[in-house]
Formats: sequence, C-alpha cells, structure tokens
Amino acid sequence: MRERRCFVQFIHPGGEHWPDQGDPKFWNRDAHRRKFLKSPGRYIEDGDLRDGEILFWGEWEPESKVVARYTDRAPDGPHFLYEPFFVEHRNGAWRQNTDPFVFGERFHYTGCLQHTRRGPTQLRFLAPGSLVLFGSCREKSRFVVDTVLVVSDYLDHTPGDWQETVDGEVSTTYSRVTLEPWYRGAVPEVQSHRLYFGATPDRPVGEMFSFFPCRPYDETSRGFARPEINIPGFITSHLTQGKKIARDLSLAEMSELWKQVVRQVESAGLSLGTYAELPPRGGEGGRRVEDPDSVGRC
Repeated sequence: MRERRCFVQFIHPGGEHWPDQGDPKFWNRDAHRRKFLKSPGRYIEDGDLRDGEILFWGEWEPESKVVARYTDRAPDGPHFLYEPFFVEHRNGAWRQNTDPFVFGERFHYTGCLQHTRRGPTQLRFLAPGSLVLFGSCREKSRFVVDTVLVVSDYLDHTPGDWQETVDGEVSTTYSRVTLEPWYRGAVPEVQSHRLYFGATPDRPVGEMFSFFPCRPYDETSRGFARPEINIPGFITSHLTQGKKIARDLSLAEMSELWKQVVRQVESAGLSLGTYAELPPRGGEGGRRVEDPDSVGRC
C-alpha cells in the first residue's frame, strides 16, 4: 500500500464518560468515550489568536475530576465538565490509551484503525496534508466532530523500537498516556504504526492547521454540543463506525475541504482550539484491573 493524501471521516465512540465515585473519574479500562474538558489553552476567534481557559470535547482516558455538573444542559450537550490529570501507575495493568491526543504544542494520532486482521489500512500510510476528522455519529443521522487533524510529519514505530524512536520527539505525558498503554496491549512484534504530528497555525500545511472546536470558559455556560459537519460526497452522516476515506486529493482540494469544516464549526458559534495545556500528574487513580483483551484499544 502506498502513501496517499487523504480526507478521512474517522468514527470513534461518542458516548460521554460519567464519574466513578462522586467527582473522580479513574483511568478508563473500558471502551473509549468522550469528555467535556476545561483546560488552559489557545484558540482562534474572529481571526485572532487568544489565550485563556477553554472548554472542548475530547478524548482523555486517564484520570480527571468533575468541576461542574450541568442540570440545565444544552441540547446534546455534556452532563459534566472535567479537569484532566493523570497518575503514574506502576503495576503493569492495562489501561486505555488516548488517541487522538490534542494536548501540548502539537496534536498526535497513532495506532487506532491503522491495522485490521488483513493487514495495514490506508490510515497507516497518510501523506502530509491529509485531513482527519475525528468524530461520532449521533442519533444515527449526524456526524459531529471533536478533533480535526492536519497531517504535517510522522514517525514509524514498532513494539521493539518505539521508545528509542519517540525519545525527544514527544512529551513524557504522551508516552505515559498513549504509547505505553498502546504497547501493553496485544500488539504483534512485526506490526508497525505511524505516529502523526499535526500542523499548527505557525507551521501550517497548505495554510491548514489542526484544531478542536471550543469556547472560552464561562462559569455560567451550559456546555455545548459537538458541531455537525456535512460535506456531501465526503461525509456520510449515518456512518456509525469505521472510517470513510477519499484518496489522492491535491493540497488545493484539501484546503477547500478544510475551509468548509472551519466555516461549519464557526457557524455553530465555536472557536478553533489550537492548543491545550498538558494535563498535570497528581491525585489518586482507581484500583480496578481489567483483562486487556476484554475491550478494544481503539
């Protein structure tokens, strides 16, 4: 399979995480879900880059704590607002990975859906300038997005060399919460994965950059729904799992598609989140231990 520039509709589970006991949410050891998160970050609003506390939907499978409960929810909005953190666990137990990862200076995506039982998929061979929309199907009729990744560059890694390969290239946090859990699962020794780095506003690809829909933090907020994206021919609104890929697009074509996504996100009253601060270590984790073969890694 050859490397191609692709537009990808990537379906991942859209259910919301609920806390385990009171306000804490332990590191997830079940299927993936989303969280509505609060973090210091940066975002683009009306063309200007701004700093501040932001709210956004995303994937964060390690620990977090509830800082708000929404009784008067926005339509299809969240029940909870979480602040993320993580605990260093040394017992070797399997824990769910976070993929995609939007924290730190650059977005990352690696692993999920890059292989099937028949071998590597096109997601293992995305060329720079590819556009991946991570989102979920709601009510079997709407595709809603939480993360938009524009591929900039990448590293290939295997179970035998991943630590050496990523050393100095990613944050310690990313290694702890994504790569270490990924390789604690049953990954064949011969299987290679690709770690993608997202384009940024100061290092764009074809004037495109990665982002997540967000809003500035407001303590009176009811939260917000993930924005629906509708692009005929490229987005299938009722697709409930897997992926849809359009291959061999030019950078100009990709840029026009990216602009359509941006317009639809902004028309929903949302800003473009380009950075979320790396969650800190701290707190206490859960004690449950699950069979790593009992749930999928992605």
